[in-house]
Amino acid sequence: MKIAFLLYPTTSVKVDEDSSFWIMHELDRRGHEVSHFESKDLFWGGGHVLAVLSSSQTHPRKGFIGTKKHSMSTSLDALDAIFIRKEPPFDNEYLYALQLLSLLDKRVFVLNDPVGIAMCNEKLFILELEKFIPESFVSGRPEELRKFIRSLGSKVVVKPLNNKGGAGIFVTSARDRNLPSLLEQMTKNGSQKVMAQRHIPHDMQGDKRILLLEGDLLGCFVRRPSKADFRANLSVGGTMRRAALSARDGQILRELKPRLLKNGLHFVGIDVIGGYLSEVNVTSPSGIPEIRQLIGQRLEKKVADFIERSVGRRHCARSRPARP
Repeated sequence: MKIAFLLYPTTSVKVDEDSSFWIMHELDRRGHEVSHFESKDLFWGGGHVLAVLSSSQTHPRKGFIGTKKHSMSTSLDALDAIFIRKEPPFDNEYLYALQLLSLLDKRVFVLNDPVGIAMCNEKLFILELEKFIPESFVSGRPEELRKFIRSLGSKVVVKPLNNKGGAGIFVTSARDRNLPSLLEQMTKNGSQKVMAQRHIPHDMQGDKRILLLEGDLLGCFVRRPSKADFRANLSVGGTMRRAALSARDGQILRELKPRLLKNGLHFVGIDVIGGYLSEVNVTSPSGIPEIRQLIGQRLEKKVADFIERSVGRRHCARSRPARP
């Protein structure tokens, strides 16, 4: 099988934190031809979507080794699968890459589906499951955001719609004298939408990351914030521990699964805080090395199995003779 990953610069990869690396390593270990490319290496010409690929040789301790950029571009039609694992920020270049990959039009197995990623913003997607989320408001108008925040009478979280890892997220309240300035800055004086939500404290229960494959549970763990930061993201100093699904989590998964499948979102990570769904990560969900550290499970094997099955089914369908 030939599979390429739309990725970020591999020089920044940390093997104990990077889920993409471990999926690639497992596929490489099985003898598949694994490569990767960045958005800047992707283009269209002569009726084809092309990319300049780099070989992806991996080592479980050293990370990427022997990575070599090909001298010529490759038509992505020649691949069996493409795995989109580019991290946010979700900007115009990200959108252009998704649009180009969508031109493959099912000729190659692409996960997650580029149209599904484009349409299912990681922050806004939760609005489809309103009964499972905190009170929320989305706007680019500071005065409307302040009105919503005053109406709650509690702390709120204000977050940008296109970032990752807790970047640019603030906890504030109507009593915060910095609130007007904060909202002006975050909305860029009314030109950019943000989300405001009632703050759900997670110092005790933590922020649960649940990994899903085809809408079903793959694994989960809980992150807790450090004393120096309200955010529980591991990238800003949070800690992690084992976790299990609650009855409430199960309800969320049952409601979410058909929506994920409808949009071709095969590998997803959701965040649940205090029983409330806070985010649906569809671009580059993390958690595989963290779960292995906690309980020893190698979830990358299940992801690799799924990719092999999906590609195999497509090959079988193509080889069947057409009905008269």
